[in-house]
Amino acid sequence: MPFSEPSRIEKNAPHPEVEIGSAQFLVPVRRDQTELLDQGVGTLDDVRENLREMWRVNQTFGGIRALMRPLCPLLKQTPQPARVVDLGTGSGKLALELGAWAHREQIDLQIYPVDWAARHLLIAREHIGDQPHIKLIQADALALPFAIHQIDYFVSSLFLHHFDPPQLIALLRDLYLRARRGIVMSDLTRGILPLIGFRVIQPVFARHYLTHYDGMLSIQRAYTPAELLALAHAADIENARVIRDFPWRMTLVAEKTDV
Repeated sequence: MPFSEPSRIEKNAPHPEVEIGSAQFLVPVRRDQTELLDQGVGTLDDVRENLREMWRVNQTFGGIRALMRPLCPLLKQTPQPARVVDLGTGSGKLALELGAWAHREQIDLQIYPVDWAARHLLIAREHIGDQPHIKLIQADALALPFAIHQIDYFVSSLFLHHFDPPQLIALLRDLYLRARRGIVMSDLTRGILPLIGFRVIQPVFARHYLTHYDGMLSIQRAYTPAELLALAHAADIENARVIRDFPWRMTLVAEKTDV
């Protein structure tokens, strides 16, 4: 199905009713179509180049900053050793970024990069090598092998848009239940301006066909900040907040206060 029907999320006051995926001013209807990378398209070299370009875009245009800004202060307050799961790790470079930060700050941080795709983990292993504080795991995000409160924070970058509203509600509910301290998850925002911006940078930053096609589709599959907040509330995460980050990123943050 090329386009998804808007999903109505209703919550009691003070949270207003939000139609997930509907068209708004400068925001198109949410598209729900599987990306080429998730379909298994391309050779291992294609995937390697796609993940390289995706990391470059994510790093250059604020994606990593959007995640690290709220996450790092929380990790500084976490009893050590702190444990973090990076969902949809792809190239594994976010785990390396977190590991390098923790080393500079002298924080004992155990990182578990998770991905369902074996070929992603092969490439992640090329980058990570044999580092004792980083342990790669192949798993489905909707069926994670972690016990409740075993992990302090579940984090992700460019991951949430891969799920339709019912799946995302189930995912967020499960992650928040399992987390000892909370979740910090960054993603794109859907909109006409992000689509235009991606077309502008595409000749330099997204030259590979997988990056070009999936990059456009990712923006069309993404949620708006209001939609993401409504989905978190629907997952019974009442203390969730969504931080907007320039130019078109947002980060869902939900901390547990009873730890």
